[in-house]
Amino acid sequence: MADPALGPVRTMRQHLIVAATVNAVCAGLPGAPKVNALKDGWLMTGAAGASAQCQTLDELWSAVLGCFQDPAVLGRLMRRRLAYAADPANAGLPARAAGLPPDPEHYQGDFA
Repeated sequence: MADPALGPVRTMRQHLIVAATVNAVCAGLPGAPKVNALKDGWLMTGAAGASAQCQTLDELWSAVLGCFQDPAVLGRLMRRRLAYAADPANAGLPARAAGLPPDPEHYQGDFA
């Protein structure tokens, strides 16, 4: 499946970079999920064990947002994403993977 952030041809390396980026941005936040790369996307597992398989970066971030119930923690996550994307050390795919968050009102559900 094509992904606007990754392009029409995706690789396992890209999926690994995205998973590492999401895990780094979420590290230490209460309720943070764990993201693992799959050949055709990602598997996001919430703190309570619920999981979601995602095929696009937007789907992945929507699922990740669903793990955070506290608005203050969600705000910290949004600031971390923007800071990570703006850091020159994360140029390229890591910056695109952290990118602008989807609208928190439209996340895919509760994965706490």
